[in-house]
Amino acid sequence: MHTIKSKPAPVNGINARDGIAAMGEQDAVLLVNWIPDTYGIRCRKGYQEWATDFPTTDVESVLSYIARGTSFPGGAFLTVPTSMPGFLFGCTKGGIYDITTATATPTLAKALSGTTNAGWIQSAMLANTAGHFLLCTSEIDGYLYFDGTVWTTVTLGGGAGQVSGKDPATFVQVLVHKKRAWFVERNSTSAWYLAADAITGAATEFPFGSQFKKGGHLSYLAKWTVDAGEGIDDFLVAVSSMGDVVVYKGTDPAVAANWLLVGTWNIGQVPIGRRAYAQLGGDLVLISADGIFPMSYVTRGGSDSLMLSGQEYASMIRQPLAEDLGSTYTSRGWDILIHPKERVMCINVPNYSNRVDFQYCMSTSKKGWCYLEDIPVYCYGTSAGYAFAGTKDGRVLLIFSGYFDDLQLGANSGNGIRGAIVPAFSSFEAPTVDKLFTLIRPTFQSVDTPNIALGINVDYELSEPLGTPSFTPLTQDVWDTGLWDTAVWGGATRIFKEWQGVGGVGFVGAASISTLCVGDTTLVSLDYMIEGGGVV
Repeated sequence: MHTIKSKPAPVNGINARDGIAAMGEQDAVLLVNWIPDTYGIRCRKGYQEWATDFPTTDVESVLSYIARGTSFPGGAFLTVPTSMPGFLFGCTKGGIYDITTATATPTLAKALSGTTNAGWIQSAMLANTAGHFLLCTSEIDGYLYFDGTVWTTVTLGGGAGQVSGKDPATFVQVLVHKKRAWFVERNSTSAWYLAADAITGAATEFPFGSQFKKGGHLSYLAKWTVDAGEGIDDFLVAVSSMGDVVVYKGTDPAVAANWLLVGTWNIGQVPIGRRAYAQLGGDLVLISADGIFPMSYVTRGGSDSLMLSGQEYASMIRQPLAEDLGSTYTSRGWDILIHPKERVMCINVPNYSNRVDFQYCMSTSKKGWCYLEDIPVYCYGTSAGYAFAGTKDGRVLLIFSGYFDDLQLGANSGNGIRGAIVPAFSSFEAPTVDKLFTLIRPTFQSVDTPNIALGINVDYELSEPLGTPSFTPLTQDVWDTGLWDTAVWGGATRIFKEWQGVGGVGFVGAASISTLCVGDTTLVSLDYMIEGGGVV
């Protein structure tokens, strides 16, 4: 007798922690380019070229400058903009280029030395009575800033517009904390800070070395805004290359009574590049060789306590993440993107033998993980709610935007977004009964027909579905041009569900789906047609 069993989409995401037979019903063995979300799993949006043909390749940084009073664009995020408010810059070792408007001819705004990693730039915004400033530090070329009109390289000296006390050419990272600019000194355990609201002037040293119990140098400074805003709960966090985390609170480091050490912890060795951290709501997320940690739990016992308590964000993907970190923490490219509009936190992995164009992605609404593939990211950047990626082949991409992948500059259609889905195995409430799986029906919500190749995995064996999905670009007719009852009107989300034949016999089963579809397609559920057998 045939029966139909319905299972929800695996909205809890990848489970690479528990035994394959112990996974929850809404876990996944594999999710590639499908993001766990509230109503199902959704195919990520696509990417398109924003700026191309940089004179030197390896776009190492994407910077945004938005002054006070700047108007933000409106409209849906599937509607692709052609320019950003304020300024957008792409940085290579040869210079900082204006890419505010999508272009195939980036305009040089500030020349850099051309030395490897000169375009690896950290930035922070500071506003004072004189204006709004984008403070930047190059890994090689030191301290420079943009005032909305011109770029200025800051030099050592006691004159106007200079920095005294330490050569600003040695500054490799900048942070604004309590309206005070802080700078990390290259290959040292010290940071330097300026007077409140100042962008130049006398720099004062603050040594962290005595707090670094495991040695190493000061890798980066971060701001932990516990209340998700600028307020009295903001802490200064100093992280060493060996993973010592030092937390201070206060407003003036020159006044002992107003600058207090909160504590020190260790999270394991951190990747190079000074980008393995991000503010997520009211928490600070840190990446180390031991995992991905929320700062609110680091202060409750460090990485060992976190892993034992299960409060480490990456517990479900710890094994593959540890392999990637162990292979690449000395390579540049580890970077975190927080994208509130898409409700995701993405972590880029530098390319190496086992990973090419690969990111880990956590749904911030479900805290579930998936893998992203096929987006060539070297660095992340954001502007006005949009996300960008610099590449190693001299491009800046607008990512998480539109229906297609690899949309060329000026084109209207690109490639379908490839994906893979393998939910957790299920016994379908009959663990001791052999079953014949004959049909599977995925239910999708989409603006266009999803193209899939579908198979069945039984008894915990994993295999790829037979066949490869094909993709026909989405086509939409134009109002007042298309013929009524003949034209296809795009834009409206529709339900797609169709039984497809499979063949497999086993106690447990799980669908195996390869997909090729447009962005924002959602898988809601999976129906299985099963013929029950006897106890074997």
